[in-house]
Amino acid sequence: MSCSEPIEQQSGPLVSVIVPCYNSERTIRRCLTSITNQQTSVSFDVTVVDSSSDQTPRIVEREFPSVRLIHHETRTFAGAARNSGVRATRAPYCLMIDSDCVAQADLIERMITRHRETHYAAVGGSLANGTPRSLSGLVSYLAEFKEFIPAAPKRLVTSVPTANVAYRRETLERFGCFDESVSMAEDLLLHWRMHSAGERIVFDPTIKVTHLNRTGWREVLSYQVRLGMASATARRLGGLPGAFLVNHPVLIVGLPFARTARAARWLARYDLKKFLLFLLIWPLYLLAMSFWSFGFFKGASGSNRSVAD
Repeated sequence: MSCSEPIEQQSGPLVSVIVPCYNSERTIRRCLTSITNQQTSVSFDVTVVDSSSDQTPRIVEREFPSVRLIHHETRTFAGAARNSGVRATRAPYCLMIDSDCVAQADLIERMITRHRETHYAAVGGSLANGTPRSLSGLVSYLAEFKEFIPAAPKRLVTSVPTANVAYRRETLERFGCFDESVSMAEDLLLHWRMHSAGERIVFDPTIKVTHLNRTGWREVLSYQVRLGMASATARRLGGLPGAFLVNHPVLIVGLPFARTARAARWLARYDLKKFLLFLLIWPLYLLAMSFWSFGFFKGASGSNRSVAD
């Protein structure tokens, strides 16, 4: 299903905040409280698209009456949930925040200020570590978001995490929104289509959320397998950089070391404190990258559908 149906222009909020949810009862309160308490002059509405089997929809209904809840009875993956939110809203800007993120108080204000300075297809923000006392959480955080930490520089990028991003609705719809045929990597595919067409995506580290990371080694390592599978799927389906690894899987054996070295170089350049910490935990990071690479190998071998959590 596409979200590119014609939308009639009408007065209303400038920003539609869309939060995809699945079994988010542990984090949804903090997420929605941070959104509904935004300090901004920008008008906005909030829509939660949920397919949970836990208490998430009841928490939203009872504690956040100003938030619109769209509940799907069957499991809906993040891309399809975001598309559902886009179709149900009308604001010129669609701001996506994941249910395990806590937004800083001026996030919406900063997002729109950045969008207004020039024509960006998307503006993405940084993610701070929300599990600083968890070693597994730290490894999970760095593995997924090292290039989008608050200390990273503002820059044009080919992709940003959909945990903290605002799109121009017109551009989002023109590119068909998120691919619903995959359960993960739909953001990589969308952003690569935008980038390949000459659209600009900017990363601004001052636009910040705190990410409540996965913790527990079994959960973290199994998720790395799924992320690796998703990365390979995106490269097979969308022609992203690195597609040669899909065609030459023998090279995948070197990925854990290459990705660990890349993380070390990035942190050494932009965040000395995290780099020094990385020097202590790099064997665990290498372990996580080994699981990621195993998932990449599985995805390169032909599975075009990864299993999301």
